[in-house]
Amino acid sequence: WLKLCGGSDCIPLHIRVRRTSFLSPILEAMARLLFAFVALVGSAVTIEQATGSSICGDDPTKVPDCNHEDLGSCGNACCVVEVSLPAAPTEVYARLKEVLSSGIDGTFEYVTGGGPNPGDDLRPYKIDQPKPFQFILQGRHNAPQYKDEDGDILDFNIAAHGSGSSLRMFSLSRVHGALGDAGQNFKSLSFLLKNTQLAISTDFTIVHGCGKAIGVSMAVSEGVAPAEQSVIAGVPVSTLSFIALASMALAAVAAFVTGRSRAARTVRAGASSEGLLKAEV
Repeated sequence: WLKLCGGSDCIPLHIRVRRTSFLSPILEAMARLLFAFVALVGSAVTIEQATGSSICGDDPTKVPDCNHEDLGSCGNACCVVEVSLPAAPTEVYARLKEVLSSGIDGTFEYVTGGGPNPGDDLRPYKIDQPKPFQFILQGRHNAPQYKDEDGDILDFNIAAHGSGSSLRMFSLSRVHGALGDAGQNFKSLSFLLKNTQLAISTDFTIVHGCGKAIGVSMAVSEGVAPAEQSVIAGVPVSTLSFIALASMALAAVAAFVTGRSRAARTVRAGASSEGLLKAEV
């Protein structure tokens, strides 16, 4: 048995090699090579998820979701998006705070403290206009050159929306003179929302900035895709497909060799029986 894990979930792979012939050691060696490859791929996936995958970097054209460069929409570059979710506001708030506090890839922070230090829970104020706001919270996104007090500011508010929630997300390039963002503000929000693993009810709508006109709705596949469409248990579908194909190929080889081995034993057994009959005659 081999377990391929991502986060708290694991995918079991089962490959069995039976000792049926002198070729069994070869099959076992092939299985060991496959296991080593799977372990190497799993390590690569983990490293990719843990090393700045939320950063657009020097070549944003090669990084997913970095194609929404903004220029000065809030004075500095910024991005404001809104999305509806079937989850209740309490769940949306808890997941957002959890992923911000975890740092995800080491670039995010949950921001609190200071004086005054207002709380995140708006429910005691019973606000119903213009929306029934429930929670508000802040975070920070750090890049190698712009971090800590120069890190991008992230603001979120969560309102009740039917039986679910309406989530507004905002990212602002914090350092002075940041007219452009090379797509980083949109990327930060997209990456963060994906990592909450919350289901999405509606299109990801750009409210302001993000390099697009105000009020543009964007299909989920163009911006924030549901996690289950691209990964399973934290592992890219393409990786799992390759592993599955490799496993099937190994199983086919094992079945072929086993069949040949059984056929050879049958022939040998037939030859031995024929020899005994001739000896008896």
